[in-house]
Amino acid sequence: MRFQTRNLPLLVSLAVLLAAAGCGRKSPPPAPAQPEAAAAPAAVESAAHLPPGIDWFPGDVDAAFAAAQSAGKPIFLYWGAEWCPPCAEIKSTIFNTREFQERSRLFVPVYLDGDTPSAQRHGERFGVMGYPTMILFRADGTEITRLPGGVDVARYSTILDTALADGRPVAEILRAALGNGEVTPNDWRMLAYYSWGTDQGRVLPAAQATSTFRRLSEACPAELRPECARFYFEYLGSAARDAGDGRAQLDAIARKAEVARLLPLLASAEVAGANVDSLLLGATDVVELLSDPGSPEREQLLDAWRSALDTLARGGEGLALSGAEQLNLVRARVLLQRLEAPDAPLPEALLAEARAAVERVVAATTEPYARHAAVYAAAELYWEAGLAEDANRMLTAELEKSKSPYYLMLDLARLAKQAGRKDEAVAWLERAYAGAQGPATRFQWGYNYLVGLLEMTPEDTARIERVGLEVLGELGESPDAFYQRTQARLEQLSAKLLEWGQGAEAAAVVERLRARTSTICAGLPAGDKGRANCEVFLKPAARATVGA
Repeated sequence: MRFQTRNLPLLVSLAVLLAAAGCGRKSPPPAPAQPEAAAAPAAVESAAHLPPGIDWFPGDVDAAFAAAQSAGKPIFLYWGAEWCPPCAEIKSTIFNTREFQERSRLFVPVYLDGDTPSAQRHGERFGVMGYPTMILFRADGTEITRLPGGVDVARYSTILDTALADGRPVAEILRAALGNGEVTPNDWRMLAYYSWGTDQGRVLPAAQATSTFRRLSEACPAELRPECARFYFEYLGSAARDAGDGRAQLDAIARKAEVARLLPLLASAEVAGANVDSLLLGATDVVELLSDPGSPEREQLLDAWRSALDTLARGGEGLALSGAEQLNLVRARVLLQRLEAPDAPLPEALLAEARAAVERVVAATTEPYARHAAVYAAAELYWEAGLAEDANRMLTAELEKSKSPYYLMLDLARLAKQAGRKDEAVAWLERAYAGAQGPATRFQWGYNYLVGLLEMTPEDTARIERVGLEVLGELGESPDAFYQRTQARLEQLSAKLLEWGQGAEAAAVVERLRARTSTICAGLPAGDKGRANCEVFLKPAARATVGA
């Protein structure tokens, strides 16, 4: 899925956010002033930014499920965050359309912002981690499907209509497809457009993903070629992840066979329109999986992928890329060029194309949510193209216009760190933390700030202790704080602090942070899972392996 794939650099720790390559600026601007420590703003009220035109359920999640069962209506659950660019893209390309708003009368729409009370606990209950996730349930609470965000409005509407009309759960369809049971064409469409990137192992365990997608791509009816291609691209992406994890890669014969299968798909406009997400964001992984540098297969794949991008750029047949997608398309060209010539500077024509695309899209995009998504995509394009000066200018100018300027400050910190300006990078992280809103968001941005200090100023034990105590204070004494996304980052933070706290002075800081956490844990209800999650923080055995 396009948005969850896209979402990975959004939600990872700052260590990963700042690791990508880029080029420094020749004359950096003054570092931003470091703000005084600020009290945490009040929790964000979800009603303040509910997408208009939809009768979102006004009560809590449990009340919504009760109301849906009473009315005999399905439930549409949206899980997201105000600062999240892919969420902004959903709001600007799906939720604001007449098609979705009319369909929303057929179900009970529930807007679950990650910063609302009990949101993280509900996130764990429904198995949702990444923002955004959209789930359709039956009236009795049975999950039907997880809807993709990275498709055009017409396809989204079609798959939503199918799910509403049929109501057959994707988990049941998958079992039938793998067990030679009855699977209708609409069932295959439901499978093809299921949001596998937000599945969290509920329907398909990660260890079975590669083989399952391969089987689905082969069993899918030939007359559903665009949908079958979605399974095939999922297979290639999963195989690339397996190879990246050190698992067995495809042998030479298998690679040639996959190239022969992929090339006709890349040449199909119909397939391209149904697989925009994979074409924009999966190019380098697939090309590296199936070919070696300098090989004939590498040249074939690069040419074919560029042609597929040209097809998308031309549009037609109802296909219109959003502003963010237009920028992601140029970013894909940049990444393919780097694969072809990794040691050579990017061609001036490609750099000019990148600058022109950003200028055109940002100037034309005024709706706040669409602009937030476009500016993020522009920053990523500039980063991959090595245009750090352009990125800095754009992001700095955007701060006063942005709905979530603290999000953009993470990219400014990344740029400053890459250029070796650690003080400026830390100042941006501090400023971002001070401006973040909502309990889960404040902890996440506090995590980013604290991790930045551990990486860039590990010797500043006094500051690390002060910030650590403040960030832990964000958790308060609410058992809801120690669930899902917040808990995942707490586990990551525990591992980073334990690794940092080897010397005597640092170890003393870790001990004081552990004592502060123990006080928080003691205030939580005995027997609550949140308390158990809290109590493992900074215990040496609690080494984090949770992904972002």
